[in-house]
Amino acid sequence: MRDITEQVHEVLHNLDWLLEAHDSSVELVGIDGIKVTVRCVGACADCETNCVEVAFKERIPDIELVFQ
Repeated sequence: MRDITEQVHEVLHNLDWLLEAHDSSVELVGIDGIKVTVRCVGACADCETNCVEVAFKERIPDIELVFQ
């Protein structure tokens, strides 16, 4: 099984193209066990589609995703 840190970075990398198209980004704030804290910047911060959360939950369903 791959390390959670590696999985998180892979999800962030895969989101880059989508978020850049909307002048946005998502930054990793920290990982503490299964708790992953991220910060959304740009238009993404106020978006209601939850694409960041969906991407994480599809690929790493057992994490607790926290937005800062």
